[in-house]
This record gives sequence, C-alpha cells and structure tokens, in this order.
Amino acid sequence: MGNRTFLSVTAEAVDGQYEDVAFETNSFLALLWFSLVSQEQYQRYRGQLITTWNELKPHLKNEELEDLPEWEAFAEALNWHIPWGEAATQLRQSLPVTLARFPMLGPYMLKWLETLFTHVQTHQSPVVHLELSQYFHLYEAPLQYLEQIEHCLHFWWRPDEFERWDDKMNPYLLGGEHVPKREGNGEDQQKDEPMATSEIEETWIANSNFAKKRSSKRLEGLYFWLLATLSAALFLGTLLLTTSKWLAVLAFLLPSLCIVLWELLIRPRKIPSTKKERSVPSLVTSKITYYDGTSPIKLQGIEAVNLGETDSFTVLWHHILRAQVSLPNQIVLILHTEFESLYPSPAIVIHDDDLAAEHIASAANSIANLWRL
Repeated sequence: MGNRTFLSVTAEAVDGQYEDVAFETNSFLALLWFSLVSQEQYQRYRGQLITTWNELKPHLKNEELEDLPEWEAFAEALNWHIPWGEAATQLRQSLPVTLARFPMLGPYMLKWLETLFTHVQTHQSPVVHLELSQYFHLYEAPLQYLEQIEHCLHFWWRPDEFERWDDKMNPYLLGGEHVPKREGNGEDQQKDEPMATSEIEETWIANSNFAKKRSSKRLEGLYFWLLATLSAALFLGTLLLTTSKWLAVLAFLLPSLCIVLWELLIRPRKIPSTKKERSVPSLVTSKITYYDGTSPIKLQGIEAVNLGETDSFTVLWHHILRAQVSLPNQIVLILHTEFESLYPSPAIVIHDDDLAAEHIASAANSIANLWRL
C-alpha cells in the first residue's frame, strides 16, 4: 500500500475526489510539487501544523485518538490548499531562477505543467491541494516531517545552495505518477475497454503461468520421492533375497539408469523455436546534470539577439508564444502577434555550447506557458 501523497485540483478549498488527482506518489515527496509553494504559504502551514500538534500531544496515548477533534484538526492541517492564482504567481517567480540554474530540468517541468494544466483548465477558480497526511506517518513528530518538506522548498527558493542536484532522478521521482484530466464519455470508455481487457488477459496469463510453474515444481518433488522410495525398496528387497551388496546397489541404481536412457535415447528431442523473444526493456534513468555557468534565462525573460547578432535584448516571458530549436546552438522565439513589433525579427537565443538547445527551449516554454492561464 505505502504512504501515498496526492496533488489534486478542484473548484474549491476542499479535499478532492480521486478523479481530481493530477499526480500521485508512494512514500516520497515529489520535488516539482513544491514549486507552487511560496515562503508565506509555508510559514502559515508550519505554524498551523505545530499549533494543532501541540493541542494533540496530551491525547497521543488515547486509544480513541482518531475520534478526537484535536486529531481531526491536525490531520486537516497536514494538507495544503493553494488557490491557483497564488500558485501561478509563485511559479513565475521560482521557475526562471531554478531553470536557469538547472536547465536540464526543463523537459520534465514542461510535461509536468502540461498535465497540471489539463486539471486547472476545467475550473474557473481552481484550487491546488497537496494531500500529505499519509506521508506524515513515516515520522514521529512534525519537525522531522517539516525538514523533508523544507529540503524540497529550498530547491526552488535558493537553488544556488545546491552545488549538485541528484543526477539519478526520473520523471516519476520528480513529479509523481501523471494522471491527466479526462472528461469521461462513451467513446473514451469504449476505447479504454480493449486496453483494460488486454491488461486483464495479461494478468490472467501471468497468473496461469505462475500456477503451472508451481504445479510443475510440486510434481517434480513428488517424482523425486517416488523414485527414492522405489530405489530403496529395490535395494532392500534384492539384499534380503540374494544377500549380495553389489546386486542390491545395482537394483538401487536401476530406476535412475532407466530415466537417463529414456532422456538420451527414447524421448523425442524438442525442435528449437525460430520465434524471436522480445528482450526485456532496460530501466534507463533520465538524468539531470548540474550546470554552473551563464544561462540566457532571466527572471523577467530570456536574453536574445537579432539576426546579425549586433543587438541584444530581453524578451519578456508573457510576450513569448513558443520557443523552438532551429540549430544545435540556436533557438528562435515565436512571439504573440501583439508584441512582435517590440523586438527585432527574428529574435534568436544563442547559448553556451555546454547547454543543449532542447533543454533551454523546454525551460523557456515552461515559463512562458504560465501566462496563458
């Protein structure tokens, strides 16, 4: 089961249902979730959590603890309710700073935001919920729990303190399991039915194969004991009838010799199959590497130049429609129509050779997309 955490989006400040869940983790905190949290929000959260814990402490030995109002207040304090307006404001502040420092986080952030937007767009006044109550069960006191949360928050508030972020992270550990928002209708359900049926069949086949293997092992064990019993009976019978130890030993080995002759001379050989078996996919981890150099990503926008590279300027984030790679070390900025006249055309981003253009473009698109909602 594990201790699960959920990021869900609803139209009001109440815990969402499972269909409102956008991301889910099992027994860990997803780093990307905490890009939504401001320092002010965390201070309120911390204060409320410690206050409700102090009220709960005198009752911790009570056998009916979970029925007490103090426990209910503490359990509710464990979960965060962040209006999307506040979350988006924090994202616009934290993303440029962190992605400039760790540009290879860009592709992960872009896909994570795309999933989040599918939930946010379904409500007029969305509220983001971080449901962390199960994760608290891994610790004995709030301070240990809060220390883990602060570790995630500091990555977004003070990224310069991270000399090298963990380079073994992957999309799941960064953002959790993605659950895009879908509007259920008849066609979608019909499309899902074959997939569900296929999954059921695969599970049934796997269970059937497991049962066959287990049955086969039992038969092998039974055959072994029957062979041992037969050999022992032949040994004792021959010894009693002939009093010859050599004949008794020969009688003891007779069943085993018959089995060997059957395998070598009589039993038909299995024809090798020409069917190719699929190789098991290797679990390749997508890595994030640390970059300690100059990045074109700035707080207000991204640094660009004109076609002749004679003039440099900063294109504001909300003026950018899309950033796309044109050359290995060059990115072209596609601007919103109403802002095109403010900059030379085309606006080009030139970056250091140590940076991949795809990472910079993904980071720029992640930040620019925040102004669409």
